[in-house]
Amino acid sequence: MTEPSVTRTYLEAEVESLEPFGFVRMIPAGQMLRTVEVARNEGGGLEVRVPGRPPVVPELAVPVRSALRERGFTCADASNRTEPWVHPADDAASSVELALGVLAEVFEHKPGASLDVLHGSHQAEHEAKQQLAAVRTRVEKMLVEVVGQAPEQDDDGDYVFPMGDVHVTVAPRAIPGGPTVVRVFAVTNVGFQVTPDLGLFLARLNFGLMFGRFALDTENRSIWFDETLLGEHFDDEELRFAIRVVSSTADEWDDRLKQMFGGATWQEVLTQRSDTEAPPIKPGTGGYL
Repeated sequence: MTEPSVTRTYLEAEVESLEPFGFVRMIPAGQMLRTVEVARNEGGGLEVRVPGRPPVVPELAVPVRSALRERGFTCADASNRTEPWVHPADDAASSVELALGVLAEVFEHKPGASLDVLHGSHQAEHEAKQQLAAVRTRVEKMLVEVVGQAPEQDDDGDYVFPMGDVHVTVAPRAIPGGPTVVRVFAVTNVGFQVTPDLGLFLARLNFGLMFGRFALDTENRSIWFDETLLGEHFDDEELRFAIRVVSSTADEWDDRLKQMFGGATWQEVLTQRSDTEAPPIKPGTGGYL
C-alpha cells in the first residue's frame, strides 16, 4: 500500500473489525524489524505495540526505546528484549494515527512509501503464557524441595542452583501453538579453541548417551549439557531424575573436556579461577517465551 489517505482509511477499517487478541501489523517493505502493530487486547481495548525481539535478531536500539518512551509507550520489563512496547488507544482512528506516526518519526518510514500489512492473532501467545505460568508454579514448588529453599533466578527468570560441583539451570519454556517444555542444562566448559576434533568427539559422545546431550556453541566457545521434558506431562520424579542426570554428567566430563581441548571449566569461572566471560546465550531459546 502506498497512497497515504487510502492506507489510513483501510487500516482504520481493519482495526475496527479486530476481535480480542487480533492485530494488524504494519511493516515498511523489506524492513521486517521496523514493525508496528495495532492489537485488540483480551478486554476489547486497543493498543499500539512495537513488538519485542527474540535473541536471534538485534534488539531495539536505545534511541528507539527512548523515542517510544517519550511518546508515552511503556514496557512491562524494559530489561527483557522480548517484551513489547505498548501504548493504549481510544479508537481505531487514534491508534492508526499513532502507529503511522511511530513508523514515520521513530523508524523513518516516508509517507507514501510502500507499506506491507499483515493480520494475525496473539491468542496462541496468550494461551502459551498461561500454560507457562502453570508449569513454572509446579517447577518452583518441586525445586524448593530439592534445593531446600527457593532457588535463585537469573535475568531470564530461569532457576539456577548448585548441585555438587555443577550449577544447574531449570528453564521452563513455551512456544505459541506448541508444547510447553522444561529444559534442564548446565555449562560444562568455556574458552577453548573450536576444532573439528572437538565437534567429532562430542558427536560420538552423544551417540553413546542414553539421556541428555552435549551441545557446542561455536560462536561463544562454550559446551552445554542438557535434557528436555514436556512441560505438561512430566512428574516431579522425572524432573528430579533429569536434574541428577545433567549435574552428574556435567561433573563427570567437564574436567576431562578441559584436559583434552583446553579452556576452563564453568566451575572455574564461577569461582573466579578463570577470567573467561559467561556465554551470552543459552541453548534452545529461539521462538520460545
